[in-house]
Amino acid sequence: MAIAIKQILLGAAVCLSAGAIVSPSNAATLTPRNIIFDTSNYRTYTGGSNGIFSSNHAGAAIAALQDSNPTSNVELWASTENPTANVGFSSTLGKYNVTVQSVTAADWAVFGNQWLTDFLASSAQITQMWSMLTLSQQRDARSSLLSLGLPSSGDPNVGSLTLDSLTGQLKLDLIGHLDLRPRILARQYSMGNTTWDNILLRFAGRTQSAIQASEIAKVTIGKDTYYAYSFNATSTGVSTNDGSESYTGRYTWTKTLAPSPKSTPEPSVIGSLIVAGGLVASRKLKTAA
Repeated sequence: MAIAIKQILLGAAVCLSAGAIVSPSNAATLTPRNIIFDTSNYRTYTGGSNGIFSSNHAGAAIAALQDSNPTSNVELWASTENPTANVGFSSTLGKYNVTVQSVTAADWAVFGNQWLTDFLASSAQITQMWSMLTLSQQRDARSSLLSLGLPSSGDPNVGSLTLDSLTGQLKLDLIGHLDLRPRILARQYSMGNTTWDNILLRFAGRTQSAIQASEIAKVTIGKDTYYAYSFNATSTGVSTNDGSESYTGRYTWTKTLAPSPKSTPEPSVIGSLIVAGGLVASRKLKTAA
C-alpha cells in the first residue's frame, strides 16, 4: 500500500512539473492599452451588418480596437479620400509603444516601390497583365505612384491590433473590400490617381478573378516605422448598412517582434510541487522506519 501511494504522489509531481514546462503562465493575445487619438478626424463602426457609425467618439473607437469582432473598426482620416497628414492613435501593446496612422502622398515616396513589387507578385495574372503594358506605361505608373500615391488607400479602417506574447507576432487587421473588381468596372471605385485608375480598369476588364488590395496604415513600433498592407483578403460575411459594401474583406498584416522572456511556472504550481514532494519524502521516511 505504501508503495502504491508513493507511486501516485510521484506521478502527480511529474505531471505538475510537465504542466509547468509546456503551459507558460504569461502566454496571451494582448490588445492595445492606453489608446490616445491625436486627431478628431476618425470614425468608428461598431461591427456587423447593422452596426452604428460614430465620429470622434473615443469610447466607441477604443472598444472597437479591443474587442474580438472582426468587422468593428476605426477609420483614420475619415473626412476625405485624400489624407494630407499622418493622424491616428498611439497605444501600448505589451512592452511596446505602437502608433497607427493614415498615409499621405509623401509616404509613397518611401514605400511605393516595395508596394508595387508586392502588388505584382500577389498573383501570376497581375504579373502577366503588367507585362502587357508598354515600358513607357510602366514608367509612368511607377512615377505617379511615387509622387502622388494612391490617395484613397491612405485612410485605413483598422479592425484590430494584437500581440502574441509567446511568439512575438504583432497582427494588424485592415477592413475593406473583398473584391474591388465589380466596383472598378462600375466606375464606383477610384484610387484617386488617374494613371492607376486607368490601369486597374484595364486589369479588371481582362480578368474574372477577384482584385484584392487593402488600404495602408503607417505603423510605428518604438523607433521603427512600417507600412501595413495586404493583397489577400478573407470574407467577413458582413455587408454594411450604408450601401458601400466596404467591410466585406479582412486583410491581415503581421510583424514578428522579440517575444516575451520565457515564462516561469505560477507560484501555485511551484507550491503544489513542493507539497507533493514533501508528501513523497514523508512517506519514504515512514516506510523506511
